[in-house]
Amino acid sequence: MTTAIVNNRIAGTRITVWDVYHYLEDGDWTPVQIAEVLRLSLEQVECARRYIEENKDYVLRVHQQIEERNARGNPPEVEAKQEASRIKMEAWLRERRARKFMDTNGEGHADVPLVVIVPALQ
Repeated sequence: MTTAIVNNRIAGTRITVWDVYHYLEDGDWTPVQIAEVLRLSLEQVECARRYIEENKDYVLRVHQQIEERNARGNPPEVEAKQEASRIKMEAWLRERRARKFMDTNGEGHADVPLVVIVPALQ
């Protein structure tokens, strides 16, 4: 099977050349380790590595843009949506836990025998 880079992605995956570049730039990752982490074949990692080398200026320029965008963080309206979503999720979890606690027999008691450990008298 021939591996190719299509629209900056490893063909048949959602892995971009910048995903691979992230590990390559660190310098401590072997192609085998990168393949394992990203669930790629060694052939796919090597294809991405060759693409990065052959298009180094472009890959580095876009990588820099990605890093700058990440450093800026999310705009306030996105941060507000994330906070609202977090609050909604926490409320859902509280409700779910409360229902789970109360649902077995409606009295909040589990249908398992209660075991009480009483210390021995000396």
